[in-house]
Amino acid sequence: CTIKHEDHAQCLKLIQKAMADEALEPKVRQIYETVGVYLGYGLAQYTEFYNIEHVMILGRVSKGKGGDIMLAKAKEVLEKDFPDIPSITFHTADDHFKAV
Repeated sequence: CTIKHEDHAQCLKLIQKAMADEALEPKVRQIYETVGVYLGYGLAQYTEFYNIEHVMILGRVSKGKGGDIMLAKAKEVLEKDFPDIPSITFHTADDHFKAV
């Protein structure tokens, strides 16, 4: 496998750091919003096969303000584009666990 986790982890750390920069935040926010759109549509597709009431979101990408933006966008997609799907509750770990 040529994909190295360390490269992706370092990239994500730079993106998370950029969220704290007022000049970069609007552009970086778009990354998290895009991930949220994909998450919302992915979950909607899974509901065709599974009854989903709760989803546990883990991983460094869900940490901090960016993670909040991502989850808010996923909820928005589910509510606006898939109003017939029953509400899905998102759960996250604390920030320490997300960073592991």
